[in-house]
Amino acid sequence: MTIKKRLFISNILMIVIPVVLAVIILIGSLLLFFVFAFPHSEYRLSFQKELTEMRYQVIDLVSNQLNETEPEKKADYEAELSKLLTENRMTLEVKDGQKVVLQSGTDTIPSQVQLEDALTALNGSGTVSDGNFDLFGTQINSNGTKYQINLYNPVITLSYDTLKAWVIGIGFFLIVILLFVIFLTNRFLTRFVFRRLSEPLQTLTEGVHQIRDGNLTHRIDYTEPDEFQSICDDFNDMAERLRDSVTQLQREEESRKELLAGISHDIRSPLTSIRAYVEGLLDGVADTKEKQTAYLTTIKKKTVEIDEMVRKLFLFSKMDIGEYPYTPEKLDAVKEITDFVRASAEEYQSQGLEIKIKTMPHKAIIIADPIYFRSILMNLFDNSAKYKDKKTGTVFIEAEIIGQFLKLYVDDDGPGVPEKALPKLFDVFYRNDPSRKNPNQGSGLGLAIVWKAVERMNGSICAENLPKCGLRMTIKIPLAEREQNI
Repeated sequence: MTIKKRLFISNILMIVIPVVLAVIILIGSLLLFFVFAFPHSEYRLSFQKELTEMRYQVIDLVSNQLNETEPEKKADYEAELSKLLTENRMTLEVKDGQKVVLQSGTDTIPSQVQLEDALTALNGSGTVSDGNFDLFGTQINSNGTKYQINLYNPVITLSYDTLKAWVIGIGFFLIVILLFVIFLTNRFLTRFVFRRLSEPLQTLTEGVHQIRDGNLTHRIDYTEPDEFQSICDDFNDMAERLRDSVTQLQREEESRKELLAGISHDIRSPLTSIRAYVEGLLDGVADTKEKQTAYLTTIKKKTVEIDEMVRKLFLFSKMDIGEYPYTPEKLDAVKEITDFVRASAEEYQSQGLEIKIKTMPHKAIIIADPIYFRSILMNLFDNSAKYKDKKTGTVFIEAEIIGQFLKLYVDDDGPGVPEKALPKLFDVFYRNDPSRKNPNQGSGLGLAIVWKAVERMNGSICAENLPKCGLRMTIKIPLAEREQNI
C-alpha cells in the first residue's frame, strides 16, 4: 500500500473512529439517563404494580390491626405496618369520619386539602396526584365501623438540579472518553503510517552510511510497491554510477601516471642519444666530415621522433578534452580508403609494408571529419609497420555493410599480441613491451588516437588475434543514409 493511501485512510479514520465512538457513548449515556431518570413504560408498569401490591398489603395490615383484640398481636401488626410504610416513604391515615384514628409512616405529610377534595370527588376510593404526591384512598369495614384509609406516597420525579447534574456529568464523561479515544486513535494511526515511513528511511540511511564509508557495492533491496521504491531504485542507480565514476577516476589516475612515466621514458631516450652525439661532436670524436654528417643525421632523426611524439601527444590531449577541431561531413568511406592507400602505398612500401585492398562495397556514406578518418588509417598502418616481424609485412583492408553500420577490417601478418594485452592496446602510452626497452616501436599513442577518433564518429573499435598469425582491428561506424549505400 502506498504512503498516499495510508495517509488518506489515516485521515478518514482519525475523523470516523472518534465520531462513531462518541455517538455510541452518547447513545449509551442517554439510555442510562432515561432508564434512571425517566423509566420506560415497562419499568413504570412494574413499579406501579409493586406500588399497588404494597398498598393492598398496607390495607391488609390495617384491617388486621383494627380487627385484632389481643394487645400483643395488635402491637405486632402496628410495628410491621410502621416498618413497611417507613421503608417505602409512605404516610398512612385512617379516619373514622373526620376523626383520625391511626397515623403512621413518614413524618412528611403533604397539604391534604386539594388531594382529599379530589379523592372525595371519587367517593373516597381511587388515586389522585398533584405531581408531588399520590393519594390512594379506599374504605373498609371493621367491627361494624366504616373507615376511610388514605395512603400518601411521593411521586418519583427528577428535579432541575438533579437533571443539570446528570447533564454535566454525562457531558464531562463524554469529553473525557472522546479525548481518550482520540489519543488512542492517534497513537494507532501514527504507528500505522510511521512504520511505513521509518523502515524505508532507516534502510536509506543505512545505505547512505555504507556509501559514505566507501562501500560502493552496497545496494538497497526494497520491493514494497510504494513511493520509496523509486527512491531506492534511484539510490541503487546512483551508487552504481558513483562506483563506475570512482573506477573511471582510478583508471584515469593510473593512466595519468602511466602517461607521465611513458612521456618521461620516451622523451629521455632520444634526448639521451642527442646529448651523446652532441658531446661527440663537441669532444671531436667525429673527426671526419662523414662522421660529422652521420652524427648530425642521427640528431635530426631523434629530433623528428621527439617532434612526432609531441605532435601525437598534443593531438591526443586535444581530442581527449574535446578541443581538437572536428568538422563532420558526409564521406564516402570506400573512396577515402582507396584514395589514402593510393597516395601512401609507396611510402609504406619503403618501410617494408604492403597494403592490399580486399572486398569493398560500391559506396558507404558516413558522417565524419576527413582528417579524423585519415588519421585512423594512418595510425593503423603505422602500427602494423612498426610491429611487423618480417622484412616485408602485409596489411589487408576490407569493408562490408551490416544493417546501419559500416564494418572495416584491417588485418596484418605481424606477430600479434598476447590475449591479456588486447584490452589495453588502446590505452595511452601502452606498448606490448612492458619495460619499453625498444624505442623504435613507437610511443603507444597511435592506437589511443585511433580510439578517440572512432569515438567521435559514434563508432567502436576492437582488436583480436587472427587464427594463424597477425592482428585484426575491427572498426564499426554508423552509416549516414542507408539508401545511399549500394
